[in-house]
Amino acid sequence: MEQLATTDIIVALTKTFILILPGYIITKLGIINEQHTAGMSSLITCVTYPCLVITAMQMEFSMRVLNNCKYVVLIFLGATVAALIVSKIVSSIVKLPPERAGIFAFMLVFGNTGFIGLPVLNGLFGSEAVFYGALCDSTYDIFMFTVGITLIRRGASDHHMGIKETVKGLVNPCLIGVLIGLTLYVCQITLPEIIASPVERVGNITSPLAMIVVGSHLARVRIRDLFGSVHGWLVVLMKLIVFPLIALLIVKLVIGTGSLLASVIVMQAAMPVAMLSVIFSERYKGDVAFASAGVMLTTLMCIITIPLHAILLQFV
Repeated sequence: MEQLATTDIIVALTKTFILILPGYIITKLGIINEQHTAGMSSLITCVTYPCLVITAMQMEFSMRVLNNCKYVVLIFLGATVAALIVSKIVSSIVKLPPERAGIFAFMLVFGNTGFIGLPVLNGLFGSEAVFYGALCDSTYDIFMFTVGITLIRRGASDHHMGIKETVKGLVNPCLIGVLIGLTLYVCQITLPEIIASPVERVGNITSPLAMIVVGSHLARVRIRDLFGSVHGWLVVLMKLIVFPLIALLIVKLVIGTGSLLASVIVMQAAMPVAMLSVIFSERYKGDVAFASAGVMLTTLMCIITIPLHAILLQFV
């Protein structure tokens, strides 16, 4: 993998994260509200994100890339299991209350690998990185809608999640986009220009729209409540610093560092807490305030930690 200069990393990430400002400003001015943000989130999830993934996978077939796919899934699976074990140990040490232990584990494991992860990877490394990043995100989806929801329900409510509801959660537009993209890639089917061009243009909206959504969410959080959460800072420490280093260790042991694949896995592990932690907490009567603090704190602080991890990858 071509080494990026530290300044290139900082510039690429700054270009991505500066897109948070419009969302923050227009929300503070009252131009958009929660309903607008929810609508944009749905647009990203159901339309622009799948288009971004499909476009990224419209590339020349390579057995090397296809072979790397299995490493993405297996390594991310290992990192996820490791995070679950670590979260259990930390919860016991700091004596997190039962209603927070489950959501803490969820936040430690599941990151915003789609809304923030793919735009960052695209800005740093290009379309092949988006390909691998989408596989990481799909791996997360499978665990998020099964193990993840179970973690949040533990200590929250006795809501029963049946097989039908689980399957419905798994079969989502993001995962469908990955499956379509993979099928086209493996079968070497190139979309005709009349279709490929609109799909690409719609996919390109994902990065700015996702960052506007993040900025809008940040604008609705009181600064005093955000920075006053002790457990929230624990989430920042574990999710943005400890967990990416665990992922780096696993990558180094399995495939070594210095490759694009290694960089993608570590960078995806370094993403802030998934926004779905708040949505799931609301749905299953979990600790919504704790989930919100975790999401917003890690989203804010990752502006500092993601460049540090990107720079670290240049020296390991």
